[in-house]
Amino acid sequence: MRNENPIRRGDPAVRPEDYSPRTRPAILDFAAAARAGMPRETLVEQPGEWCAIVDRTATRIVGIGVQITYESRGYAYNGTDRMNDALNDARFTMKLIEEGEIDLLGDLLGIPRADRRYTSARYDVRGDGDYRVIAGLEVTGDLELPAELPEHTAELVVPAGRFARLSINGKARPDRSGYAERMHADEYFVNGFRRDTPYVYDTAGLPMNTYDNTGDMLEKYEPVKVPATPAERYDSLRYRPVVLPPMRIACAVSEPGRDDEVIGRYFEVENEVYKCPAARYYMQDYYGFPVDTGTPGEYRSCFGTRVSSWEGLPAGVERRDLPGGLYLHISQIEVNGDNPSIPYEVAFGHLRELYLDAHPEYAWDSTRKVIARFRHANCASVFVPLRRT
Repeated sequence: MRNENPIRRGDPAVRPEDYSPRTRPAILDFAAAARAGMPRETLVEQPGEWCAIVDRTATRIVGIGVQITYESRGYAYNGTDRMNDALNDARFTMKLIEEGEIDLLGDLLGIPRADRRYTSARYDVRGDGDYRVIAGLEVTGDLELPAELPEHTAELVVPAGRFARLSINGKARPDRSGYAERMHADEYFVNGFRRDTPYVYDTAGLPMNTYDNTGDMLEKYEPVKVPATPAERYDSLRYRPVVLPPMRIACAVSEPGRDDEVIGRYFEVENEVYKCPAARYYMQDYYGFPVDTGTPGEYRSCFGTRVSSWEGLPAGVERRDLPGGLYLHISQIEVNGDNPSIPYEVAFGHLRELYLDAHPEYAWDSTRKVIARFRHANCASVFVPLRRT
């Protein structure tokens, strides 16, 4: 039987989207079945008991999207301990799973409960804790979305590539293995993984996490690569000249040469600091910096939280002023294991070739100190004091 309306290659009157057959072509079903049978990832190597390097195919996620910034941390207006109020990708995903919003999305998409793969990913990462997150379900590339979906439904394709996959067992279940809870996993990416493998963060990829149907995290995936040049080792850093205001820091101060103890000492008293009205705007906005002792070459390390004033601070908490002025903010777009040592390496060892040579209008201001900032015990960045030349 002759086709009365043939589609001809190159016909300017016919567009691909105009072709809409009454029945689904069988070839699409064959292709979908073939993709379903392909492995999502292939093992490349096994650096550790719970860590594997894998090559993954592209991952399409349909879910709920939200913007996360440092202002998403929340303010302690009521003067109580709100250590766990910070919003991040894991907490956002857990909320959506526990309250049934992702399963509602799965029902609308027609995905059987047994086949649902709960996933989150970070994208549009700008450094300093600013990023977008999508939390939802992995779906096939040929799935057509219905017209009616929950508010703020978004879609993202995580590019294919190489990933470091770390198993998580946050609830220490005996039937599940993993590297403890997610903060321990972050510490592993910062320390053991970077020390034992040649991999660094791959800026061409996106980090993602997987979860079970209770919101318990199963795996963390960080895109990785072996850097081809020294500059590639640091290409996940971002640089921006900024002006900081003078800041008051409630902190602990180390003895000379005992910097490793100062963070733990401050954590012992931080809950008391957060109860003070002076700290209500600065939940978990941590700063670390050195202060001179008066002896040449000797300094003490300070670590603490920014506060609005010194009023009401508990006894035993040190008070230090940080000078404002022009600084170069060096932040990272890697988010699973953003390593505070990497911005320090650049600040003290590579700043000229990676920034100052291309910006001769600036020079290091040796009258002030480098400041490190940590937001919610993650998102580490440094501020290098600058002056105009």
